[in-house]
Amino acid sequence: MNRRMKKSRKCLGYRRCKGSGKRCRGAGNRGGRGGAGLGKRAGHKKIKYIVEHGHRFKPVPGFVSMKQRMNFHPIAINVDQLDKLAEIFVSKNLAKKTAEGIEIDLPKLGYGKLIGKGQVNNKLIVHVPKFTESAKEKIEEAGGKILSS
Repeated sequence: MNRRMKKSRKCLGYRRCKGSGKRCRGAGNRGGRGGAGLGKRAGHKKIKYIVEHGHRFKPVPGFVSMKQRMNFHPIAINVDQLDKLAEIFVSKNLAKKTAEGIEIDLPKLGYGKLIGKGQVNNKLIVHVPKFTESAKEKIEEAGGKILSS
């Protein structure tokens, strides 16, 4: 009596699994997708995952709108910060010092908006697309001007 199955019978099965479901499956030993297996009974995995991935442990819900993706909210700089950085920009040839004052082109430096927090001591001529009224007042009080570009 023959108790051995033919090899051709073993090769039959679900997809490419060749009879046995566990070996030859596409996922291999991955054990799931994403954060799978980080639940209640996986303390040993969870600690390691938090240490390795830190801030990405729990994703932020929601989505990023198209306005934010298209840089609708420009990067802003305060007037007092600009006043402190003006001399540094001149020394690094990022701004020009003229008889009228220090001329700064903010879009070239990566800023899109000027906000009016703080005090201004230097005469600044600022090229910027967006600015607040308080920023304009403070720069004009110091003897400078804003040119919206």
